[in-house]
Amino acid sequence: MVAKIGVSIALLSLVALKTLIAAEESPNLADAKKEGKVVLYVSAQLPLAQTISRAFENKYPFLRVEITRTSGENLLNRIKTEKLAGKMAFDVVYGATVPLMPTLGVVKPYLSAEAKAYPAKFREPKDFWAGVSANYYVIGYNTKLVAKNEAPRDWKDLLHPRWKGRFAMDPEEFSWFGAMETYLGEEEAKKLMTGLARQDIQWRKNHTTLAQFLAAGEYPAALVYAHSIEELKGKGAPIDWVRTTAPIVLDIQAVALSALPPHPNAGKLFMDFLLSSETQAIIYQDRKIPIRPGVVPESSPLHPTGLELFPSPPKVVTNLNHYASKFEQIFGPRR
Repeated sequence: MVAKIGVSIALLSLVALKTLIAAEESPNLADAKKEGKVVLYVSAQLPLAQTISRAFENKYPFLRVEITRTSGENLLNRIKTEKLAGKMAFDVVYGATVPLMPTLGVVKPYLSAEAKAYPAKFREPKDFWAGVSANYYVIGYNTKLVAKNEAPRDWKDLLHPRWKGRFAMDPEEFSWFGAMETYLGEEEAKKLMTGLARQDIQWRKNHTTLAQFLAAGEYPAALVYAHSIEELKGKGAPIDWVRTTAPIVLDIQAVALSALPPHPNAGKLFMDFLLSSETQAIIYQDRKIPIRPGVVPESSPLHPTGLELFPSPPKVVTNLNHYASKFEQIFGPRR
């Protein structure tokens, strides 16, 4: 999958926009009403997208939302095909592959009034996209198998002999790997990853599965998403996660406006709504992690205070093949 994306990006980058488009102006409500609908492409979970869309339609009853939901790879391929055909059918795109899209010329800058509330590290510098929600990569552990004072406090603690054969990971953690290398530096990251590769890692595909198996006691610790741990904890599972690692890498689910939106005003209105406090609260109620400051309660373990949060850099997202290759070299066969 990664190789296919990389090749496609390389080819389409040749036809990407060579000059930056001026950021779009705010939506005109009267024109949005005439447009009548928003076409949303999304790789986020469909039930969440539907909940957000219903809330949008309740607020703007003269608009309806048409949702196309598919995987990140399929979404990217669909948009690239539309670009080559010279006609894009979507107005707004929301998902993890959005940071790849500015280089392809399929989205354009739009500085939403709501995006101004977001820290700069969660927005594309030229306003091509804004972060909506995030996944925190953390060390999770089973509290029946690991005492709190014995849990790792930082990534290097996983190299201790006690963790040999007792730590689980997804076999395709390329984005996490690239972000860790960027944060730690190539030399330190290589030491960490090489040491981790010697720890007889238990490989399990899918972060939800990793968290569920962790809760079931299949292994004492794992690289998991923090919100999945919090959700299972809320259901009584004997698990917790480490808040002291430096860094805690974030994968961002971002939103962007189509370069050629069929319904430009309605599309911008939807982007504004998605980034608003109102919708960010919906995302939090769905047990995901919204990015907008002030939405996650200070009482929540997911509140950013005290966490060394580090979004996966654009260079990692757009050069995932490079980091996948390095990951393969270090960790070798694992499926």
